[in-house]
Amino acid sequence: MANVVPFSFAQELLKGAHNFTSNTIKLALYTAGSGAPYSTSSTVYDSSVSNEVSGAGYTTGGNTLVNPVVANQSNVATLTFDQTQWTSATFGAAFGAIYDNTAGDKLVVVLDFGGTKSCSNGTFTI
Repeated sequence: MANVVPFSFAQELLKGAHNFTSNTIKLALYTAGSGAPYSTSSTVYDSSVSNEVSGAGYTTGGNTLVNPVVANQSNVATLTFDQTQWTSATFGAAFGAIYDNTAGDKLVVVLDFGGTKSCSNGTFTI
């Protein structure tokens, strides 16, 4: 599987639902479980999705992403954030979901890490 951008995201951008420089944007992590936690038809982050990570150092809903930078690189719009870390972490994650907590938890993108990445009583960094 590759990264997934929900179909609803483009419409939400045109409607002005997302303001990446002022809204609270979060990253939730997921185990491989039964595969990707969301599909292109998904629209919002859902805390009841069964394969969200649980383990030392992780809180349901994930981390808030900070210092967003919206830029134009070779005529392609880009969005970057500072690295985010989970400390004293013991868990594995295969997927991440970036969502807009301020705009009703609307999904932005589902990231595929290309397999499970694990941490044992250390710092998990993305």
